[in-house]
Amino acid sequence: MRFFIASGCSIATTHLYRCAHLAEQLRALGHEAEIAEWFDDTRIDSARAVGYDAIFLYRLPMSPHLARVIEEARQTGVRLIFDVDDLIFEPDLVHTQRGIDRLSAAEQEQHLAGVRRYLQTLEACDAVTVATPFLAELATQHRKPAFVHRNALGCEMLALANRLHAQPRSQSDRVVIGYGSGTPTHDADFQQAAGALRLILDRFPNTELWVVGPLAIPAEFDAFGECVRRFPLTDWPGWFESARQFDIALAPLELENAFCQAKSEIKFVEAAALGLPTIASRTEPYEDVITDRENGLLAGDEDEWGAALTCLVEEPARRSEIGARARKNVLQRYSPDARTADLAELLPRLLA
Repeated sequence: MRFFIASGCSIATTHLYRCAHLAEQLRALGHEAEIAEWFDDTRIDSARAVGYDAIFLYRLPMSPHLARVIEEARQTGVRLIFDVDDLIFEPDLVHTQRGIDRLSAAEQEQHLAGVRRYLQTLEACDAVTVATPFLAELATQHRKPAFVHRNALGCEMLALANRLHAQPRSQSDRVVIGYGSGTPTHDADFQQAAGALRLILDRFPNTELWVVGPLAIPAEFDAFGECVRRFPLTDWPGWFESARQFDIALAPLELENAFCQAKSEIKFVEAAALGLPTIASRTEPYEDVITDRENGLLAGDEDEWGAALTCLVEEPARRSEIGARARKNVLQRYSPDARTADLAELLPRLLA
C-alpha cells in the first residue's frame, strides 16, 4: 500500500517520533511512505496527496486548505487517519495546558480556537492513532476508533544509542543527575522533584544536577553553585550524547494534570536505550513500562523522589543493574522491529 504522512508540527523530535519513525515502520513492512511537512497552510497541497491509499494527518488543525485535502480523499476513497501525541484536541480541557494562564484574554481565545480546529480534523478523519491509552480514551469519546501506537526508537536513533552505550564511561565518584526539557513549559514538572533534589545535592557533595534545555530552575538551587549546570537545547543526537554522561535520568510530570497524564513514556525509552536508570512520575505510561526498583523507579511525592534518588546515588551497582534491565526491556518493546511488528497487527484494524 501507499501511505502519505502529513506533519503539522515543526518540533523536530515529535516530527521524528510520529512521522519519520512511522515511515520507517511502513517501509519495513513493504509499503510506500512519503512525508510532507505541512507546518503552515501555504504548504498544504491536495494534489500531492492524491493517489495514496491512506493519509496520516499528524497534528494538523482544520483549515480551508486541509478541508480540500479531506474532501478529495473522501471522493477517492482514501482512508484518513488523525495522529496526535499530546492533549491538544479537547476544548473542555484546554485549561490543563501549560502557559495558558500567562496569555492575554485575546491570546487565550485564539489558542482555544486552535484546539477546536484540531478537534475538527479529528472528527473529519476515519480513525485516530495516538501515543498513549489516555489519548485513545479521549478520542473514542468523539465516536472515532482510536488505536495506541506508542513512540519508539527509529533505526538511526537506535544505532547512535548502541554506539554511545558501547563507549567506556569515565571512572569517577561524581554522580550526575540529568533532566532534559524540550520546551519552556516544564517548570511545574520539575517542581515535582525539586525539593528532593535540593536535599540530595546538600547531603551528597559528589552529586551534580545537569539540565539540558529551557527550564526556570528555582533560585534555591543557586546555593549549589557549579554543582548545578545548564546546557542549551540541542537536536536529538546532541541530546543523546549529553544524556550518555548522566548517571541518573529524571522524568517528572505534574500529577493530577490531564495534559501530563497524556504524555508518553519517551524519556524512559531514550534513557534506557543508553543504559541509564530513570526515576519517573507515577503516570499511566510510566507505570505501564516501569516495574518499580527493577527496570526503573517510580515516585509520586517528595518522599518517594528522595528515596529513589538516595537509592541510586548510594548504590552504583544498583544503578548499573537497573539501567541494564531498562535497556533490555526497551530493546524488546521499543525497538524499530518491535514497533514494526505492532504496526503490522494494527494496520488491518486501522484500515478496516
